[in-house]
Amino acid sequence: MNPEDLPIRDIKPLLPIPDISLYLFIALIGVVTLLLIAVGIFAWRWWQKHRHIDPRIGWLQALDRIDYTNPKKAAYIMTKYGRLLAEDKRREEILEQLLPRLERYKYQKEVPPLDEETKRYMRLFIEMSHDAL
Repeated sequence: MNPEDLPIRDIKPLLPIPDISLYLFIALIGVVTLLLIAVGIFAWRWWQKHRHIDPRIGWLQALDRIDYTNPKKAAYIMTKYGRLLAEDKRREEILEQLLPRLERYKYQKEVPPLDEETKRYMRLFIEMSHDAL
């Protein structure tokens, strides 16, 4: 065939191709942002759950909740947590004065109500422990 016999075909213009790369980029940034927020929330909750809390604060809260109407239980709680919280010389001295007073409220079936002086020693020890922490 002769090249002159071939029909001439016109060159057509390029077809428009929809460009969605900007939308894909914005969607990718949105998904990555959401993932980072989710990981941040997860890490924050894990940290809140596993952070180290000073046990002395819990012991002191237990001393704050002492029910003075139940002298036997109050004496046991004060002895247990008082020994744990007596870290300096002053608190040790007060605890040494307080423990003999608490002995008469332990190891018996029926105990008398707490006297005011024992309550004052207990409150003083608790107050000093608050000041130390």
